[in-house]
Amino acid sequence: MSERYMSSSTFALSPWLLLLSLWSAPAAWALDSDKEHPIEITADSAIRDEIAGETRYEGNVVLTQGSLKITADQLSISHREKDADRIVAIGRPATLVQQPSPDQGPVDASANRIEYIRAEDLVRLRDDARVAQSGSTLSGEQIDYLLTQRRVLAAGTTGDQGQGRVQVVIPPENLRTTDRDD
Repeated sequence: MSERYMSSSTFALSPWLLLLSLWSAPAAWALDSDKEHPIEITADSAIRDEIAGETRYEGNVVLTQGSLKITADQLSISHREKDADRIVAIGRPATLVQQPSPDQGPVDASANRIEYIRAEDLVRLRDDARVAQSGSTLSGEQIDYLLTQRRVLAAGTTGDQGQGRVQVVIPPENLRTTDRDD
């Protein structure tokens, strides 16, 4: 693991587990029914390059599928055969909002670059990354979510001394809810 990532031992166990509960739904924070909905994309322009296997959307891009909504200045989808292999959303910031389950608040993520890499089963938020749900937030320079492992890796923003920092904010009401569940 890269030295940029803070080890989980630097966090108190309960807050870290609470943070992981932000990603408690399988398949990238998704309602099970999301995959049953069509993907709809609107943009100012679209370019399909068959040889490269890529479609690029530019200008006021909005992608929706069920509860998922991604907004970006640019969105590119790389295809291998019929499946999207890599999706990259770029913006200032690009945003991703999705409802993980009917009884949970939506996950609200933003970064200047959001990547989904299918082969690695990875969602990566880069450059001013932030994830929020039900008042809890995680922010840093990069946040990786390994979908099948349900593992979160966060790298801090480089400061004046060159040392990265990750910021976690957990409201008191979320801590009380967690304490009752134990």
